[in-house]
Amino acid sequence: MTTGPISALAPAKVNLCLHVTGRRPDGYHLLETLVVFADEAAADRLSADHAGRDRFVVEGPAAGELDDADDNLVLRARDWLQTRVDAHSPAAITLEKHLPVASGLGGGSADAGATLRLLARLWGAPDAITTRAREAICAELGADIAMCIESRALIARGIGEDLTLVDGLPPLPAVLVNPGVPLATPAVFGALRNRTNAAMPSLPEAGFAGAGALARWLATNTRNDLEEPARMLAPTIDAVIDALAETRPALARMSGSGATCFALYGDMDAARAAAEELSAVHDDWWVRPALLNPQAEVPLASEGAFRVRA
Repeated sequence: MTTGPISALAPAKVNLCLHVTGRRPDGYHLLETLVVFADEAAADRLSADHAGRDRFVVEGPAAGELDDADDNLVLRARDWLQTRVDAHSPAAITLEKHLPVASGLGGGSADAGATLRLLARLWGAPDAITTRAREAICAELGADIAMCIESRALIARGIGEDLTLVDGLPPLPAVLVNPGVPLATPAVFGALRNRTNAAMPSLPEAGFAGAGALARWLATNTRNDLEEPARMLAPTIDAVIDALAETRPALARMSGSGATCFALYGDMDAARAAAEELSAVHDDWWVRPALLNPQAEVPLASEGAFRVRA
């Protein structure tokens, strides 16, 4: 076991694209999605330590948005892992909640993924959350959680358990906007009219010259199949996309099942300026400039473009 306390970020998950390609007999939808994660500017924070009894505390600016702390995904992740680890002990877990709830940023899944990472370290059980456990994690806890354990650029297929890590994507200066309208993922999938759509194309072997090149490729070759049903359920998404478009980004699109939308920019100065512009006009929206895919290694000048390895 590891001596605590230990802590971890639970960064926002952003679906740069999301293709719904089918549906299994058990009702789970089949997806193909290119996912990146934000830096600390858009993330929850968790800490864990050994304790005399299990404890869970939620604090932070978005703590009041959680309807039932006793049914939090953090606790479900803890309980799931406890059944698979012999040498576990009671744990004191603190969740510092910053991400809006039911927003399409995978906040609950990010919290659960960070919990599994933390407790696997605390209890000395890294094998409990390896790739062999992905399907069980997705089926029993939630389709996004396996990818949130990784919290780095990846392509997810199936119900979210088939993951391919992606190296070489550029860092992406971005603005995330949530209009304060929660959207339940099951409702969005329920409103989806076409459940068998074209697959996501392969990433170009030549890579991308930078954030702008990736944004152009996304706009030309990909989509979010959940955007149409989400806009139908929450028309305010139209206003968010329109407002983001006015800031002249390289791409503006909805993430996940909404209602959070994102826009990509050439640099962080442009992203921060856009965030200030949006916040000044829409002070009731959650607006955050953030760097997506912050782990990206910028190539040397002699190496040219970002080379994608998936």
